[in-house]
Amino acid sequence: MTDTILTTSRAGRRGFSVRDFLRRNSYVIALLLAVILLVANLIIQPNFGWVQQLATFAPLAIAAMASTPSIISGRGGFDLSISPLMTFCSAVFIIVLVPNGLGGIEAVPLVLLVGAVMGGINGLLIVLLRVPPMVVTLAMYFVLIGVNLKFIPNPVSMTGSWVSSLSGMVGPIPGGLIMISIPLLIWGAIGFIPYKRMLYAVGSDDAAAFASGVNVAFVRLMAYVFGGLFAAIGSFALVALVSSADAGQSSSYTLVAVAAVALGGTSLVGGRGGVLGSLLGAAVIYLLQSLLRGLDVNPTWLQLLYGVVLILAVVLGAQLTRKKKESA
Repeated sequence: MTDTILTTSRAGRRGFSVRDFLRRNSYVIALLLAVILLVANLIIQPNFGWVQQLATFAPLAIAAMASTPSIISGRGGFDLSISPLMTFCSAVFIIVLVPNGLGGIEAVPLVLLVGAVMGGINGLLIVLLRVPPMVVTLAMYFVLIGVNLKFIPNPVSMTGSWVSSLSGMVGPIPGGLIMISIPLLIWGAIGFIPYKRMLYAVGSDDAAAFASGVNVAFVRLMAYVFGGLFAAIGSFALVALVSSADAGQSSSYTLVAVAAVALGGTSLVGGRGGVLGSLLGAAVIYLLQSLLRGLDVNPTWLQLLYGVVLILAVVLGAQLTRKKKESA
């Protein structure tokens, strides 16, 4: 009887351990860091300028969220083409649609379709040809950069579009906040259908998921489709911020988005995490940038900090995963 009570007591203590809490809520560390950095920014920069800050933050945040589904799908899932795809979609809007009288609200589904199709191409190559995701998306990264350079050899500016209003206030709501909310809402809506559960199952153990009747190939394909869709949404945030299509921005968010995903608690081996954590990870990186600028720190230190942040996030994620396997 005493042994039973002691065993139950130990199990209860394990259930409330910090490690288990962080494993179940992997975004918490990013949330705490984001709050600390936000307070520090408000102290250093009293005139923080919420509307403009959100508009500047939106492309990075959406790039991080767009990188998340493929990573959750497991098997080394990465989509390195997200950043140049955002630039490509912005070029489609500014150079193709607007001059042909399709620059209104009708442009939204067309640009989203372009992003989803490009993501789907990545997914098909990975699923059907069984090529490692890193190879496929790195190849697409270079392809899209080349297309962007050919498509827009010089930056093309745009004025007077409804998209430009997204850099300011849209009624009582900052436009940047609206753009950031759209992928979050889509991700939340996916939670009402079985797909999200299947995605986590595939990312955790695709063999077991396949044995349970899950269409693993379809689930992985759709992860890249959703990534492309989110990247297309990010292209509107990018256009709102710079009011131009510029091939020089093609690689701006590639590595920093992956760092944000890892920092937000998404496991780089798949099966754990979400776009909320990636959003918080992006917020940490953005607020760190802002703080360093406010302190007049040499911006060359940012690359070093990105590397340190990514290493720490990966090590922490590996520790949580290892402990989970040990306790299983």
